[in-house]
Amino acid sequence: MSSQEEVPDDPDQVTSNPESIDVLKRVAKTVSRYLDEENARVKAEQACFLPSTEDGIPVIGEIPGIKGCYVATGHSCWGILNGPATGAALAELIVDGVATFVDLSRFSPSRFGKRRIR
Repeated sequence: MSSQEEVPDDPDQVTSNPESIDVLKRVAKTVSRYLDEENARVKAEQACFLPSTEDGIPVIGEIPGIKGCYVATGHSCWGILNGPATGAALAELIVDGVATFVDLSRFSPSRFGKRRIR
């Protein structure tokens, strides 16, 4: 149900996809009979954007050229699961200057500066 569209500048332009909403309603009914539209009232239909990177790998680390500025994003739907490990590793990086909890090298923001212009 994901798409590759850009996040609009105006939050009011974010709209839900009716087909995705229908899929979610059908799935909810399979989880519990109390989640069908006869038993449960839909309060809102919303859309959200997951922070994802082009290469599918989160960005975690110090931003090159901006001393003391760190980022941890791009986890997509796995952010809630990977958040604790990301937080622990980033805390080590900020406090100790190196993360030993997790090797952050493949997540480095500097990987985006290495692209060639075609």
